[in-house]
Amino acid sequence: MTFDHAVVYVPNLSQAINNFTQLGFIVVPGGEHNHTHNALIIFNDRSYVELLSLKPTWYRPLLRLTAVMGLIACLADRRTDVSWRFMRWITQSYGAVDWCVRVDNVDAALDQLKPINVPTLKSQMQFRRRPDGKIARWMLGSPKDLDLPFLISDVTAAEIRAPLGEHTKHPNGAQRVKQINISLDGTRGDSQRSVNRLKTFLSVSAGDKNTGKDIFTLENITVCIAKKPNTAGRFSLELSYDGDSRQQLDNSTTCGITVWLSPDH
Repeated sequence: MTFDHAVVYVPNLSQAINNFTQLGFIVVPGGEHNHTHNALIIFNDRSYVELLSLKPTWYRPLLRLTAVMGLIACLADRRTDVSWRFMRWITQSYGAVDWCVRVDNVDAALDQLKPINVPTLKSQMQFRRRPDGKIARWMLGSPKDLDLPFLISDVTAAEIRAPLGEHTKHPNGAQRVKQINISLDGTRGDSQRSVNRLKTFLSVSAGDKNTGKDIFTLENITVCIAKKPNTAGRFSLELSYDGDSRQQLDNSTTCGITVWLSPDH
């Protein structure tokens, strides 16, 4: 499994694009889904940060109201496919809402959860229409456990969903997502079970650094789980860059996600 992208839910996509551009990123328009549109901060390994927002339609205020009232969460509970997970994005506070790993076969990867009795959701093909008219298609799958990432495998060429080019050369020197710091859902009161499930799911070993954290290493990223999480939202990100000192980006302009630029050494 390879880290694919992080999802950041934002109130206004145009403003989010402006904010991250001012922070030194090149942000490219991603396109439109059924009810949402997005923009991408892409890196050379084809991982990216997705800025996602509801489209500015006449029914957007209605969707927000039903989310605040809990109606969307109730509707999601009746779903048996991946929409169970994604409908919850708009019920959460703006900021870091979810993360995704890339696999060759979504359903085969979900089968890894059977030995540990984690329920799974029906996979779905989804698409996004880019501003240039090209359509990216992919398969999505998910365990029915919000402490585990959701899964993606491309149907159309990966280049269509996350194109590479000059836009991966960010003026602030950011090169890739180096580490994702996960805050587990504390509502169930069994964080160690979630850590063990994540370890099995990602098929990696955890290293205890005696720092109160569990560390997992994937092909292109480190996953860090704090036993006493202090991140706002579901995670924070460490981006490697060509600078000399670790620095936090201005939280007032990152749409609710904590982002660090960390030297790549």
